[in-house]
Amino acid sequence: MSDNVKINVNGLQIESEPNKLLIEACEDSGIHIPRFCWHKRLDPVGMCRMCLVEIETPRGKMLVPSCTTEVSDEMVVDTESEIVKKAQEGVLEFLLINHPLDCPICDKAGECPLQDQTMAYGPGESRFVEEKRHFEKPIPISEIILLDRERCILCARCTRFSDEISGDPLIEFIQRGNKTEVNTFPNEPFKSYFSGNTVQICPVGALTSTSYRFKARPWDLKSTRSTCNGCSMGCSVELNSSQNKMLRILGVDNEHINQGWLCDRGRYNFEYLNSDQRIKVPLKKTESDREETTLQEVYSDLSKIIEDRSNKITFLLGSNLTNEEFTSFNEFSNKLGNHENSIYLNEDILFKGFFDENIENAKIEDLNKSDAIIIWAEDLKETLPVLYLRVRQAVKNGVKLVIFGHTNSTLADIADVYYSAETVSNNFEIVKDISKLKEIKEHIKDKNVTAILGKASPNQSDQSIEKLFTYLKDNANLKLLNAFNGGNSFGAFQTLGSIKGNREFSSEVSKETTDLLFVVGADPIGKSIFSSNIKNIINEIPTVIALDLFMHETSELADYIVPTSSTLGEKEGTFTNIEFRTSRIDKLIPSPGQALSDWEFISGLSNFCKFEGMSESLTDLNNKSFDSFDLDTKPTFDNLDKPRNLDGIINTSVPNITTTDESIEFSDSFFVGKKLYGDKVTERHSKSISLLGSSQFIEGNESTFEKYKLNSGKCILVQENIEITVSYKINPSLPDGLIFFPKNRRNMNKLDFSKNIQILPSHSMEVLNVN
Repeated sequence: MSDNVKINVNGLQIESEPNKLLIEACEDSGIHIPRFCWHKRLDPVGMCRMCLVEIETPRGKMLVPSCTTEVSDEMVVDTESEIVKKAQEGVLEFLLINHPLDCPICDKAGECPLQDQTMAYGPGESRFVEEKRHFEKPIPISEIILLDRERCILCARCTRFSDEISGDPLIEFIQRGNKTEVNTFPNEPFKSYFSGNTVQICPVGALTSTSYRFKARPWDLKSTRSTCNGCSMGCSVELNSSQNKMLRILGVDNEHINQGWLCDRGRYNFEYLNSDQRIKVPLKKTESDREETTLQEVYSDLSKIIEDRSNKITFLLGSNLTNEEFTSFNEFSNKLGNHENSIYLNEDILFKGFFDENIENAKIEDLNKSDAIIIWAEDLKETLPVLYLRVRQAVKNGVKLVIFGHTNSTLADIADVYYSAETVSNNFEIVKDISKLKEIKEHIKDKNVTAILGKASPNQSDQSIEKLFTYLKDNANLKLLNAFNGGNSFGAFQTLGSIKGNREFSSEVSKETTDLLFVVGADPIGKSIFSSNIKNIINEIPTVIALDLFMHETSELADYIVPTSSTLGEKEGTFTNIEFRTSRIDKLIPSPGQALSDWEFISGLSNFCKFEGMSESLTDLNNKSFDSFDLDTKPTFDNLDKPRNLDGIINTSVPNITTTDESIEFSDSFFVGKKLYGDKVTERHSKSISLLGSSQFIEGNESTFEKYKLNSGKCILVQENIEITVSYKINPSLPDGLIFFPKNRRNMNKLDFSKNIQILPSHSMEVLNVN
């Protein structure tokens, strides 16, 4: 590694890594250089010229943009000379010529770089007296993003993010000269899963979000750092609230995980917290309807069932609980004397995974250090969207990418090798000898490989994915990320003794095996491929209690419903992500009505049942969750609050996932997966994104749909007495005969994919033209 270079900045001697940009070297040494276009996660372009500095050259002093100039040994730099100040004043004066005086009504006011730098570096007054240019204010460029072209200073942050980071170049410069503006293409809205990031990095408020527009000023906001639990990435976020209402979520630049980026579901799926439809009081089913009750009555009724030790008690837990809440249910289950595993996780795609002391668990940052990345899992863009961004970043930096079909087609454009129908069957089996696939051998043999492996669909067999894993382990220096994507599923793996999924629940649980069922933060009837079977089971169980935020298809069947706090902003705890990195979840706003945390409910029920030796506080549960870890690396609240651990602490574990190896019998023509937006109850009650997951559709290639004689854009799915009208979308990356069904869209849970599904043309009425 090269030695650091020494440079002189404003008379001060500082050191920097060689080839580093001057603006970064100064930033690292505490010397601020103003900027608009430069962002440390984007390629430098030197467009705004606000970062001009003077450097000494053999021909004398020269003004250069510090965001495109690399440091060199003995470089002499002046960031505060009169010439630099004059240049900064000139840049700001030109920017303000057409910039409107919107500060009193602009959402960016109070945290606006243009506002701040005008005060610090601007001329103090304007010589411009002519009419400013005007555009329509604002224009919606998507369902959640608004564009105010008058405010835009053409820094290209939004266009570069869309092109370089997300791979969705849907927003671009149009026109020329002084008519240049940022806009979308005609009839192509800014439909990116990552569009909210452009709002956060926009330096002037030209891009705003519908969820936050005109809601609050920065100085009115309370904020705390927390962790997103929308998927197993565990992105670092900042929560903002005002008057006890959540108003905004921002990405925090955690180098190890999300680097400041968020998907739009993680950013905007918070409005449900303020919904009037939240359950606020305990409810009890009566013969005719439901009536409000008290927690004491719920505890009393449940304790009578629990006191009879002949009664069998089962738990179906959602994956959005905190680690401490998983521990509380595990502790409670053990107190009941449940020697056999009675805890199920609300996950359809659950298999044993690749957890072993001989398997090195990868870190997300290992993607950039690898020679090659191998992916065979559910669509990362839909299920682990920020991991998708990190893969794109690694490929941009020169890492080779090999993908096994048919789910990650959104990465096919940057993949070095994409194995489709010739290699992978419609049932997700590798039909060729892997050792004879020349392309993969070139990229992995004796090289550093990071693999992202998981079932691409519920009907994929364990053996097919194990076949690829074995080959990689034998031929490469392998690190592995197990691609389980459900919320805090890795926290469940760490804290629960033994885990089963919805498949095992639907085959093992019945009224003979369960007298009391706890359904906690889970809606399997609404979202599982086993929903019809699970619905029949729950209907037959004598007593069911649901702990949840809203009424939904599963909680509606419960005998008791207890309102709970949301993991997003309403409770404290910890979260463990896909690399077993544990980080804090913090509370910012109060829970509505009588809602309480799940662990508080279990604690109260334990006291009512007079159980002894139970954890009595959240701190006790936190310590108990990580009893087996070393003291220095134990992710207790005290350790996580230390500055060096704000980005989380990694402790790998070998979970006990006890699932059956038998494959699910699906038709060769169908496979089931998830889309980023769906019909989840929290998304339905988040206004900004509620309609983004409302459309019902299937996907296939053109020749597949031609066989079904579809030509109207709509079709009808028929199974027994069920008929569902859906759109069909052309996906050219899917092989012939294979059709994708998004299981998290409305009504898809009514279908049984182990049985035949007819796809018929939709005969819509045509309007008769009598002219």
